[in-house]
Amino acid sequence: MKRVLLAAVVLLSLIFAPGLAFGQSEDELLDICGALAGSEATYLRDFKIRLDAADPPPIQRYPIVLKKGNRYRFSIASSKDFEGTMKLELFDSNRLMATTNNPATGQDFPSFDYICTKTGAYHLFFSFKDGKAGMGVGVLSLLDGDN
Repeated sequence: MKRVLLAAVVLLSLIFAPGLAFGQSEDELLDICGALAGSEATYLRDFKIRLDAADPPPIQRYPIVLKKGNRYRFSIASSKDFEGTMKLELFDSNRLMATTNNPATGQDFPSFDYICTKTGAYHLFFSFKDGKAGMGVGVLSLLDGDN
């Protein structure tokens, strides 16, 4: 009788546990980034980031090409299931052009706009503050010319 009861408990937990085990998915984070970008933005590309905790903080880098005269919006969203807060930095060669984190104040921003002044290759650096483990999504959007 105990075996039957134990088997029933195990089966019921396997049936109901998967729905409880899932946290914020990457698709939910993409929806958040889309809302941050706004209705005037045209989606171009997304970046799914998942990094483990480490010291020094790990960085995931993506090369992109931006065109002169275009206005771009970069949006990020971090999963609440992880301790890390995502940070995005945009580099042109070795120069930091924009970031979602103001190191002077420690303030974080969910997005920033960038008006490209030179067509060429740029690099996006994604990391999590203080080297904590994290999962997040970044979205690159093109804004309409009249904004």
